[in-house]
Amino acid sequence: DKSYTYNYRTGMSEGPILGNHMHIYYEFLQLIEGNALYNVEGTEYKISSGDLLITNPNEFHFITFPKNSVYHRQFLQIHSSFVSSMNPHILDTLNARKFGTNNRIPSEIFNKYNLGDIFKGVEHYSANPTDDTDFMVSTYATQLVVKLSEILKKEFLVNDTSSKNKHIKEIQNYIEQNFTRNLNIDDIAEHMFLNKSYISRLFKSETGLTISVYINMRRVMMAKNLLLAGENAMNIFYKCGFSDYTTFYRVFKKYTDMSPEQ
Repeated sequence: DKSYTYNYRTGMSEGPILGNHMHIYYEFLQLIEGNALYNVEGTEYKISSGDLLITNPNEFHFITFPKNSVYHRQFLQIHSSFVSSMNPHILDTLNARKFGTNNRIPSEIFNKYNLGDIFKGVEHYSANPTDDTDFMVSTYATQLVVKLSEILKKEFLVNDTSSKNKHIKEIQNYIEQNFTRNLNIDDIAEHMFLNKSYISRLFKSETGLTISVYINMRRVMMAKNLLLAGENAMNIFYKCGFSDYTTFYRVFKKYTDMSPEQ
């Protein structure tokens, strides 16, 4: 399925309600026209026309808009396999970026590195699909990742050699694979052969969240998606990793300011 590998869209609408969510892919979103507040892991960015926003897999974010705002954007979403087959280390710098930091690429830097040409290429091949479209989009996506890595290193001084970030990635991947069961920090520490106090401090310092909060937010996001798909709240709490409905109700309301039935 091509959509599993990459997704490109462009369009204009009034500022929608985009609540706290995360993806399992990398997202590169450029605001073509309008203004918005973009919150990533608690860090708030004021974005305007021409700015690019980058988020990694499992990085929580939400967008709010001024009243009657126009939301004209283009975005490319890619899974790691779409570019890593060419170079297994191509995403190292993007992965080394601490969650909630350096998500905004200002328009002047976007233009300085000619990122607009890459998006034009992706748009062209996506709008006029041929047998070569997937290959051409992958080459543009690879160029984008390489240029963003250069930007992060030169403009933001991001270092891609941190072993700490590799631990964070491993923790997030393990949570992603296991959050629907009875998961706790002891399980993660045992899996990684690391002290649980160490990984607790590391995760909090790198992401701004405790591991338990992160697990609950991931569970709540899954629950929201199931509810939007029409499932009954009483039938989904166990699927999302909650042991009982009372806990599910309390946690869901804490993170969404509404009950599961609303």
